[in-house]
Amino acid sequence: MSSAGKNEPPGHGEISPEEREVFRKRSEAIGKQLDAVKVRREPASRSSGGTVDGAAFGKAFRMAAELLVGVGVGGFIGWAIDRQLGTGPWLLVLFVILGFAAGVSNVIRQAQIEQRKQQASQLASPSVKDDEDEDDR
Repeated sequence: MSSAGKNEPPGHGEISPEEREVFRKRSEAIGKQLDAVKVRREPASRSSGGTVDGAAFGKAFRMAAELLVGVGVGGFIGWAIDRQLGTGPWLLVLFVILGFAAGVSNVIRQAQIEQRKQQASQLASPSVKDDEDEDDR
């Protein structure tokens, strides 16, 4: 009869229950270390993609829309006044230029606001040690 499992060393490709338990504990420890690394790297991965890029795209689209709306509204106002007064395209050209100036002014103002927000968030974030600082140890 076979005496498998009675204090004999395991055969080829088999591991003992003690070795299996040690292996399970080591794999759990490695899994916990990987989870910790993922948590530490998660904010960096969010900034390189996902919602942050979507928010930046939305802000850029808003700025482009403000510029186009300024030109469009200025052109419409100039066209309407030209039509009422019969002055030809002169007021249309003038108001398109004024609408463009207003749109550019809005874009510059919004960009300055976003720049101030970015500077404030950079100042609020903790500083990171340089690689040279770590070499001094």
